[in-house]
Amino acid sequence: MNHKQSKQRTRLLEMLRNHYGHLSAEQVYNKLKEEDKRISLATVYRNLNLLAEQNKINKIEHPTVGSMYDGREYPHYHLHCEACDGLFDIQGLYLNELNDKVETQMKARILTHRIVFEGICESCLKKGSNVDGHLT
Repeated sequence: MNHKQSKQRTRLLEMLRNHYGHLSAEQVYNKLKEEDKRISLATVYRNLNLLAEQNKINKIEHPTVGSMYDGREYPHYHLHCEACDGLFDIQGLYLNELNDKVETQMKARILTHRIVFEGICESCLKKGSNVDGHLT
């Protein structure tokens, strides 16, 4: 389905592309509401899901928060820190050959894949968090 580009969708995409990190729909809504008091949370959800379907943004399922949105449209993996609950981009690592292997094994057409690693981030390790996410 072809969707006409709206001013709100354009602004939402611009805001996500200029924000480094991951935002929930509510966080996106709060940021956009500062500029446009008329925008609704329903509009934000609808446009975030549409942009994710169009592969213009990444939608990542955060284990505790729910859906998070990332303006980086290139494929990449994420690390979820079990200590601080942060979600981090893993730069420069995406295994296209994994798509090929799954295609061969499943006799299917794979378009992309998403992986979220679970672990402890560098900052929490420096603070002394152990594997269980607790401080040692």
